[in-house]
Amino acid sequence: MPRPPPPGRGAPGARRPMRDFFTAWLATLRSPLLPLLRRALSSSSGSWDDPLSSAAAAVEAHFQAHWSALDAAARQDPARVVAAGDWRSPLELPFLWLGDVHPSLLTSLLRTLSPSPRLLAAADRVDRRIRATVPAVSDRLRRAQEVFVAAEVTGAADVEAFLEELKGVALEANRLRRGVLSELVTAAGGYQAALYLEALSRFVLSMHDHEVLRRFDQCRPSPGS
Repeated sequence: MPRPPPPGRGAPGARRPMRDFFTAWLATLRSPLLPLLRRALSSSSGSWDDPLSSAAAAVEAHFQAHWSALDAAARQDPARVVAAGDWRSPLELPFLWLGDVHPSLLTSLLRTLSPSPRLLAAADRVDRRIRATVPAVSDRLRRAQEVFVAAEVTGAADVEAFLEELKGVALEANRLRRGVLSELVTAAGGYQAALYLEALSRFVLSMHDHEVLRRFDQCRPSPGS
């Protein structure tokens, strides 16, 4: 299935802003990928030619393609990616860490599916890696900010070096997200992995659902209140 070209890659006429890429990415996840996965879940037979594995693999690859696109965007405009770009919905913002979903949400979502003790143990291992890596990446960003601020006071701030470090932070964060998803899907395997990917897809799409966003807006205080 053809995917939209990542931002800044491909022929000049094919390049697109990350906002356009993400809109197309969501549309493809909404249809046909999620309906195909749901149909495969409802008709899974466990046979060697069961379409469930290919439907689940397509959804996982779609998420991995999203993070690859974020990498490409970070190489062009790391500040926008790290700070969450204008392609994010207002409801999505509280769930983000350095430009995309916090890795711990990936394991939290898995735990809502009543996983087996074996799968819970795998989620625990992944969580330990997240707890070790997230603070290290956040500290890397903080150090880059401190260096920039200290240099700016004397008028010697190196903007190019700061943006290069921001790019490294964004790439490291996306590398963690990619690894976490891949490890969880592998640990779950088969039907459980497909259920997990279906739940992850529903969660991501709900952040951009018009009815959900309408209810979110209704709960926000009006200006001046």
